[in-house]
Amino acid sequence: MGKVVLRCYGCGCELQNSNPNVTGYTPKLIEGNSVIFCQRCFRLQHYGINNDENVSTPKFDQILAKAIKKKNLILYVVDLFNIEGSIIKEAHKYIKDNPVLVLANKRDILPKLIDDNKLREFVYQRLKSEGVKPLDIIIVSAYKNYNLDEIYLACRTLRNKGDIYIIGASSVGKSSFLNSFMKSYKNETRNVISTSPYPGTTVSTITIPIDNKSYIHDTPGVLVKDSFYGLLEKSAIKYVIPRTEIRPKSFQLNSKQAVFIGGLAKIEIIDGSKCGYTFYVSNDVELHRCKLENTNVSFDSLVSRAKIRPTSVIVRSSEDLISHEFVLPEDKSVDIVISGLGWVATKGKGQKIIVKAPKGINVIIRDSEI
Repeated sequence: MGKVVLRCYGCGCELQNSNPNVTGYTPKLIEGNSVIFCQRCFRLQHYGINNDENVSTPKFDQILAKAIKKKNLILYVVDLFNIEGSIIKEAHKYIKDNPVLVLANKRDILPKLIDDNKLREFVYQRLKSEGVKPLDIIIVSAYKNYNLDEIYLACRTLRNKGDIYIIGASSVGKSSFLNSFMKSYKNETRNVISTSPYPGTTVSTITIPIDNKSYIHDTPGVLVKDSFYGLLEKSAIKYVIPRTEIRPKSFQLNSKQAVFIGGLAKIEIIDGSKCGYTFYVSNDVELHRCKLENTNVSFDSLVSRAKIRPTSVIVRSSEDLISHEFVLPEDKSVDIVISGLGWVATKGKGQKIIVKAPKGINVIIRDSEI
């Protein structure tokens, strides 16, 4: 009989009790049916503590190669709040010819008045532009158990008795979804997969039996590096990732005005007629309006004294921000997107604007999401 490999129920790592500095460490190994968490996941579950800064994960392409070999169903989880930061471009070449069901998660974060059909169409068009044409898109909330029945029925039909692979960027809510899904339909255990507000909780593929011949595979979250999720330290990211329904904040802005988005980014109106700008960011992110002529002095003062929330080690002053210049289209509703931080909705009137964000952050203008 081969060696029995014990794995952490939280993150999927092989358990070991020899080196506390290596993933999968637990002080005591217990064989049998007992559920064991590694020390890292135990601290996450009970205290919300995550001290890992660098966690190695299996190669994503190798995981997907197994999934597509037998045309297994791919559950592609994206974040409705952070679409740009949850699109895994490196995965698309593998999954474009595979059956794909998209779960657009975190519906509870967006305002209730938004129409689900509009969100579904937006996600479809965005993925279509990346060459991915899913079989279906389901708007979901893992936190609120929203549309879990629809997911269950779709999976039962589309998987064709095969396995299911769940993929997604870090912090899109894959593990939270799977916890809710398994509690609702496999209510045989109180055990849960580790979740936290920090990226990179699941560090190895977790395999859960569906029946005697097929499995659900929860894969490690992929860190999208051009999003704030991939750059911010934990003390800052807890402010940026929304935990409750967003309360949009609107400003009527004239030319030569600016708005600070926490101590992390700015939007400057260089030229154009007075217009409304609605900010969709976490409720914990503070906004500050000022005159353009005072923008650098005001921003640097607020950041240096930590008088605006959040601040980060990657932005010490205005000099740490890179400029992105745009001329907005005429008579068209658009979003000004700062990946991982949120977006600003406005009506394009040919305004000239400058968005300032840390180096490496994806900043784009897109068609309006809502």
